[in-house]
Amino acid sequence: MSSHTKYKRLLVTQRGGPETLRIVENDLRPPAASEVRIRVLAAAVSLPDVEARYGRSPFPPRLPFTPGYAIVGAVDAAGTGVTQAQAGDRVAALTVYGGYAEYVYVAEKKLIPVPAALDPAEVVPLILNYIVAYQTLHRAARVKAGQTALLIGASGGIGTALLQLGRLAGLKMYGLASAGKHAALAEYGATPIEYLFNKWGPTGVADPLKAGS
Repeated sequence: MSSHTKYKRLLVTQRGGPETLRIVENDLRPPAASEVRIRVLAAAVSLPDVEARYGRSPFPPRLPFTPGYAIVGAVDAAGTGVTQAQAGDRVAALTVYGGYAEYVYVAEKKLIPVPAALDPAEVVPLILNYIVAYQTLHRAARVKAGQTALLIGASGGIGTALLQLGRLAGLKMYGLASAGKHAALAEYGATPIEYLFNKWGPTGVADPLKAGS
């Protein structure tokens, strides 16, 4: 358990770029019932964080707020009713907001166990990408082995997560990406399809069958 009585976090007080971030200090409180206090070891910098800071997300948070969509950390203290998490456990969480802090408070049921041998900075980018990819495939699309999927923006973080999980699910996959990313898509088991950036619309995608003939 931390011996500190205060902790620091980043606060957005106005819309804009990273220059709008301010460091503030808060009192470190005990975790509430069924809640865990986590000492943050790594926090992801993701597109939702940037969009929220600029106020461009669909439902931007009210000012002021602390960004930080995903974190990896170590359990520092557990509230009453916590049954699994113990002090020192390495965990990850989708905080959505609040992750840019030395400590965060998260409900135990939202924690994801992380092997202690892994580097937190390498793990944290995976949390958002793979949770979104898994939910897209199995909760929203309810894919089945043998089905065909077209992935737009397949070379990005969530796109490559979809490719990897789609291959595990037995999907036949096509991926939209610029030509320079095609080799990577093929390594993930997808058939690459090229963007034509200067011709959006029905003619904005090259015909992969015609291109290969």
